[in-house]
Amino acid sequence: MTKINILVVEDEPFLGLNIKQKIESFGHHVIAVVPSGDEAFQVVSEKVPDLILMDIKLEGSLSGIETADSLKNQFSVPILFLTGFLDEDHKLKIEQIASYNYLLKPFTTDQLRDSITSFFN
Repeated sequence: MTKINILVVEDEPFLGLNIKQKIESFGHHVIAVVPSGDEAFQVVSEKVPDLILMDIKLEGSLSGIETADSLKNQFSVPILFLTGFLDEDHKLKIEQIASYNYLLKPFTTDQLRDSITSFFN
């Protein structure tokens, strides 16, 4: 499999590091782990990743959904939302956009690997 460049946007440092380690164990590259939408924009403007893993609740003024919509409009990057709770409105929005998908926390390593792979098959 080709090495995929991934940005992780997660406001819980321990979880962000854990996700990074799992992604790297799959043979992919993590560009950065950032806690906010503003920092995600900064990273993506410097190097556009192949995929973004995005928590829905983030530090700062932008939610993960708001950040994703802006990034999608500017950079056309697919986004995998990682969330512990998904209300019906967010679920419908995510399901309506082809380049979006979601994975509910807590997830297994296999579920994470499969979700990442699904974007590139």
